[in-house]
Amino acid sequence: MRTPHQNLTESFPELKESFHHLKTQDHHFQHILQKYEELDTLVHKVDHEQETMSELELEKIKKERVSLKDDLYNMMLKHKNQSN
Repeated sequence: MRTPHQNLTESFPELKESFHHLKTQDHHFQHILQKYEELDTLVHKVDHEQETMSELELEKIKKERVSLKDDLYNMMLKHKNQSN
């Protein structure tokens, strides 16, 4: 099954301002975001048969991507709550 790229601002439009702030100001957020985007790109390549890997490896990467997305979401939510 093909998986679309997981754009964070589309997934969490209510946190768009926090995303942009953290992306430009928070080095930890930037690091997590970079890892997330790398994994998302890899999943996309495997889904479109540009890369190959076992189902087990792919599932592991997808789980890590979800975990990173959760971390990013929580960081954005925390920022939004602190900004209000």
